[in-house]
Amino acid sequence: MGQASVARCIPCTGPELSTGLATMQRIVIADAGPLIALARIKQLDLLPGLFGKVSVTDLVVNEITQGGVFPDTASLLHALRQPWLETVPMPESWLAQCRDWVNLHQIDMGEASALVLASQRIARGDEVLVIVDEARGRMAAEHAHIALTGTAGLLVLAKNLGLLPAVQPLLLALQSQDYFLSGRLLQAVLRQAGEG
Repeated sequence: MGQASVARCIPCTGPELSTGLATMQRIVIADAGPLIALARIKQLDLLPGLFGKVSVTDLVVNEITQGGVFPDTASLLHALRQPWLETVPMPESWLAQCRDWVNLHQIDMGEASALVLASQRIARGDEVLVIVDEARGRMAAEHAHIALTGTAGLLVLAKNLGLLPAVQPLLLALQSQDYFLSGRLLQAVLRQAGEG
């Protein structure tokens, strides 16, 4: 995951966050980037607290487990064994769709798999929220009209629901972990969290 991924994560201001607890009724699908970011600031437990259950595709799991050693690999591997983090296998027909998304939107297979899974769930009538940080993945989700948020948006939501006392220390912790956060983004997130 590149340094710019969290920097391009603009907190969601749409109905997916403004509804608060209603978000908990959705199927929530996470890409690898936000999981890695939350692990680095020791906040993975926010996900079951916010949503109960979160789904990841087997391609996202492979990205996390085979993509190298992250500073908090142990906590990521522990989370992958928890019942709240459900791994969804991608059938071959969905993998073909993933490749199409990769070619069309210039995103990686993990992001593509999360968006294809979201599209499949939406097609069967489910309400879906995708957690993705990378700018191209976010643009692809918006293009497909898939509700989304990112790491910063999750932190704001958690603060608004009383699961976090403050967002600023966690954003500063992300910065100290080599995540680039522009001053403009930092101020926008803090304003949304009522801290700016």
